[in-house]
Amino acid sequence: MTYRGPVAAGLLLNRKSGQCGVCGENRALTKTHVPPQAAGNTGPVERADVMNGADSGVVAGKWYIGGMWVRGLCAECNSFAGAQYDTAYGDFATRLWQWLQVGTRVALPSTQPVSLAPGRVSRAILSGMLGISPHVRVLHPSLADQMYKGGPVALPGGLSLRVAIYPGKAAMLAGPMLTGLLDGSSGAINTLATVTFRPLSWALVTTDTDDMLAARGWIDATDWLRYEDDREAHDLRWLAPHGLPVVHTILHSPSNDGMQLYSKDIAPLMRGRIP
Repeated sequence: MTYRGPVAAGLLLNRKSGQCGVCGENRALTKTHVPPQAAGNTGPVERADVMNGADSGVVAGKWYIGGMWVRGLCAECNSFAGAQYDTAYGDFATRLWQWLQVGTRVALPSTQPVSLAPGRVSRAILSGMLGISPHVRVLHPSLADQMYKGGPVALPGGLSLRVAIYPGKAAMLAGPMLTGLLDGSSGAINTLATVTFRPLSWALVTTDTDDMLAARGWIDATDWLRYEDDREAHDLRWLAPHGLPVVHTILHSPSNDGMQLYSKDIAPLMRGRIP
């Protein structure tokens, strides 16, 4: 499977055919909901295509109803992810959101477990990330090939998968992006793909970003990808013994202490809001 050229951000959101982010074949592309519809990503989500303006930076497009989705995967790869992973992700998101309604929103529940199938949950989001950002296949074809085969995944060296709790109404899907921190630290957060949709925010990052996200409490979910599909009853407290952090802002949201850098040719960006 060979790479056949760059994919512009606008085409990723609206194209009918192109290179599938998982198998790499040029095929008709289907609506790829990220996160899965089973996680509540259905009708009541206002979304807008956010493009790069030639002179003025980010230009927001028209708002639509219908969940957060892109045309990123072919029917075969989309259906495989739906059958193998989506229910597990939806179940976990539902349990976590139910707990957040009564919990303190500062740590994991100390008495009642939140169970999940870590392998299927993490591969559900990774499949979506490959749909959002086909450039990931260009940079790391072995990662996409593992996803195409199914089962446990070992991230290539230099990458990690991070996760945090996000209870807000904003949502965002983004491809490769660099956020320079304007806090005097000279640090930068380098991501290949991000998914924010309550109750979780995910980031596929380069490992030189790890320390900055770890300092903010984001946990490392890289090893979740190594679990088999049939491992279904893990307690989240075992996987995150120090708790999951709660973040109240989107990782790449514009702010006074960060500056976003990205290319319109490889970095699709979509923002949304849950009414």
